[in-house]
Amino acid sequence: MPQTADKVRAKLFCHGCGKRIHPASRFCRHCGTKTIRKEKPQDKDPRKLLTGAKPAPPPDVHHDPAQEMPIWHGRPAWRSFSPAWCVWFAVSVILLLAASNYGGGALAQAVWLFIAGSGVGLFVRDALIVYGRRYHLTTQRLFVHRGILVRVTDQMELIRVDDVRQSQSIIDRLLNTGHLDIFSTDETDETIRLQSITDPERVAEAIRVNTRGVRNKGSIAVEKI
Repeated sequence: MPQTADKVRAKLFCHGCGKRIHPASRFCRHCGTKTIRKEKPQDKDPRKLLTGAKPAPPPDVHHDPAQEMPIWHGRPAWRSFSPAWCVWFAVSVILLLAASNYGGGALAQAVWLFIAGSGVGLFVRDALIVYGRRYHLTTQRLFVHRGILVRVTDQMELIRVDDVRQSQSIIDRLLNTGHLDIFSTDETDETIRLQSITDPERVAEAIRVNTRGVRNKGSIAVEKI
């Protein structure tokens, strides 16, 4: 019959004096010799058993330029301009009612032209802001792209970030939009604004976490020598 685990564990003898000792003993209670135990295969790292080498360390995404990873990208949200469109709609209704009650055909035509022209102008302004700004955050840098036909790109090292300020109006809080002002020690762009972005609180937290990540090894940003 196969031996039970208790009987196997009980058959542990000192290799110095040959007397039986307790299986959990580190030293023989008779002669003081240190016990010798063989390491069980299941206690070893399977990767070490196969390769004989230590497992590779995780990629250093905050310090190694080759391991830089994207975190977030976005642009101004269309819905952040909803208050301006609500005001335009209300003014348009008031002007149309006034023209229909107190004016003639010429006044009504002028009002319609004004409403159409102001609507087109408002749309063009919003489109220039939405498509003229694009933001890109990685584990090491923040990129701000400006322009449509001619594009200018500013990049800020996260190690230079000093503070992040979030601003939201009542409408922004309802729409989950807002602005982020990023203060840094960069001489070119001491303050960068991420305008009318979606979920600014989540973006601010991502900047904070990755800024701490690039500083966790005591890195120092040198401005001038």
